[in-house]
Amino acid sequence: MEENTQMTYTQAVTELEQLVQKMQDPQCSIDHLTDYTKRCKQLLDICRKKLTEADTQLQQILADMQDKN
Repeated sequence: MEENTQMTYTQAVTELEQLVQKMQDPQCSIDHLTDYTKRCKQLLDICRKKLTEADTQLQQILADMQDKN
């Protein structure tokens, strides 16, 4: 699994989608389900952080544009 500090939003979403597919497989064992769920939480945290950072940057850009007008 990819190192969290280098993971992009797109990579995190892609891995989340792959894990969800594995979790939906009827052959998925409880042991794997627990591991997959833990990893999903990590990936969701990465996504949330990336989205929050992007929102903050966009808000700043828009504020700067307003100030220049």
